[in-house]
Amino acid sequence: MKMQWLPIKIYTFVICCIQLSTAANILAVFPIASPSHHIWNTPLVVTLAQRGHNVTVVGPEALKTQVPNLTDIVITGLYEAILEEFNYEEIIDVSPLFTMGMFFDYSSHQCLSIQKHDAWKQLMNYPPDTKFDLLITESIGAECLLGGIQRFGDPPIVSINAFNVPFWMLETSGTPNMLSHIPHYVFTGTDHMTFWQRVTNAMYYIYSYYHYYYNYLPAMDKAAREYYGPNVPSYSEVQQRISISMANYHPVLDYPFAITPNLIPVAGMQIKDPKPLPQDLQNFLDGAKEGVIFFSLGTNLRSEKLTPEKRKALMEAFAELPQKVLWKFEADSLPGQPKNVKIGKWLPQSDILAHPNVKLFISHCGLLSTHEAIYRGIPILGIPFFADQPINIRKLVNNGAAIQLDFKDLTKESLLKTLYLLLNDPSYRENMKKLSAKFRDNPETPLERAVFWTEYVLRHKNVPHLQSAAKDLNFAQYFLLDVLAFLLAIPVLFIILLFCVCCRRKSTHARKQKLN
Repeated sequence: MKMQWLPIKIYTFVICCIQLSTAANILAVFPIASPSHHIWNTPLVVTLAQRGHNVTVVGPEALKTQVPNLTDIVITGLYEAILEEFNYEEIIDVSPLFTMGMFFDYSSHQCLSIQKHDAWKQLMNYPPDTKFDLLITESIGAECLLGGIQRFGDPPIVSINAFNVPFWMLETSGTPNMLSHIPHYVFTGTDHMTFWQRVTNAMYYIYSYYHYYYNYLPAMDKAAREYYGPNVPSYSEVQQRISISMANYHPVLDYPFAITPNLIPVAGMQIKDPKPLPQDLQNFLDGAKEGVIFFSLGTNLRSEKLTPEKRKALMEAFAELPQKVLWKFEADSLPGQPKNVKIGKWLPQSDILAHPNVKLFISHCGLLSTHEAIYRGIPILGIPFFADQPINIRKLVNNGAAIQLDFKDLTKESLLKTLYLLLNDPSYRENMKKLSAKFRDNPETPLERAVFWTEYVLRHKNVPHLQSAAKDLNFAQYFLLDVLAFLLAIPVLFIILLFCVCCRRKSTHARKQKLN
């Protein structure tokens, strides 16, 4: 009897050995204090831990999923400090240029705050022989931290980004950034721009490049030297260890462009099969015979901070609807709450959007919310505020799947008019369903793709065969400016030489005539 079980025991032992031999030590550094970034980043590290890897995560929010081989080092206090500074009116009034500068200032503040935090010091105090096989980090906000990671064995880097593909990720992956047809994330132009739109787009990019390379990165390098010492590698040196980049990009929403093999699109990585809803929500949605309108301004913008005038306009409009309204509202109560409105401080957004009775989504059009609405096929009434939100809603409007209503124009009358159009014109839902079918049509899920390529880097180490030589070229070489200068110099020199010869001949001829 014992002999019958021997092959099974041997097989089990071999499988365990294989798993142990392939398990890697992975460090993940997520500096951006934003719940939406946390929601997008978390599935990757949790899945890697569930697959047997030892994962250490450093970030501003605690992980909700507990895995035995997952270590969570929480940078407390970052998100709360940022959240208190949000002001609806001020955010809407700022110019795109100010938005860009504000984002770099915010990322710099995050990085410097983490440097000083006890949790980061806890990581830096790990034993000297600690080695990590891989570093996963967000593409911005960690530049002043990463130089110190060399003490853990200079691991290859997987760079990830929760908001589309920023220009610095294109630079580090060697992917061409075509300003002629790819609008800047704060510019609401399309991929078919007029001359003056291309001028505007180019100016936005030039400003961003200047701010990033001449203000932001030098400040990050200075902070790294002050913290780790003068011999710490600069971020430009750290960038050379980026093996692959993964971005929240999908051509269904985002304008298509040529990408290199080391830039992996993983849009919708946070989206999973819908889970059972809490019973009160389930009953509310099931009982909505006329359907449900879901209203959420995301994780950074809070409905409780809306001005009394805007809140009144929303409630008066909702009260006249035959549909029920589910509103993400962060306070315990909503004075004057209509009977057809239910509020909740936290609502499982993706699971709610999957309910068949949800007819419409009123959203700020953050990228995660936009992707989830597309995936579930729910048309959007978009009220954008800042950053990429205006361009996200503009793309959906161009696809006939949404209507934009600016916050300044939000009144009871404008809201009711827009809601009526979206709810009674079936084309919006049909167009969103078409986008949904395209978004879903992939050979694997975005999370499966992200896990595969992460483990691909572990298996093949640094993956130099995926790297474009464009990463090693300077600006003049990349755009062939040196070659163009050379080619232009040849005819110019020829003309100058010809002019000199002609002048010399003319001078010689004049002298001869004078002598004669």
